[in-house]
Amino acid sequence: MDISKKSLLTPSEAAKLLHVAPTTIRHWAQIGRLPFISTPGGHRRFDKKDILSLMSTPKTDTKNAFSILIIEDDKEFADMLTQFLANLFPHAKIKIAYNPFDAGDLLHTFTPDVVMLDLMMAGMDGFSICHRIKSTPATANIIVVAMTGALTDDNVNRIVELGAETCFGKPLDFALLEKTIKQLVEQKKAISQL
Repeated sequence: MDISKKSLLTPSEAAKLLHVAPTTIRHWAQIGRLPFISTPGGHRRFDKKDILSLMSTPKTDTKNAFSILIIEDDKEFADMLTQFLANLFPHAKIKIAYNPFDAGDLLHTFTPDVVMLDLMMAGMDGFSICHRIKSTPATANIIVVAMTGALTDDNVNRIVELGAETCFGKPLDFALLEKTIKQLVEQKKAISQL
């Protein structure tokens, strides 16, 4: 059936209209950002009016705006992380560097508030990138949140000593990641207003 004639949409149809993944729609429903009704079979249905209103309300929350740079060579993981962060922080500007050249360029042209940094990448060493960020006056105030599939005490201690605020293991704990980023950004804003 043609979506334009329906008033109740499936998660897939709602996702198609909003140009996001169906998992994003399910997440928005879970956190209360998108109202839904449940069918007798327990499936979610979304009112088309709610979808259209979500599309038409521009998120211009500039007082809470900040930028995130993801430095990650695994394209699939980086794209998934971008989508997740964009859903959590709709006002944030997010860019990805898949290689060391882009990382170096974006650190200075994009000037992010937060860097999500993978420690183990082909052709890139997350430890040396963190050291470079924190030892360069122009980038020293950037919040570095490290991520690694090898979450050992040595790796965590080493990256924190180099200046990272924290280090997450993969797969990421997204609830904790959201809370941590919010806290770090608030702390940074409070310090900059002193």
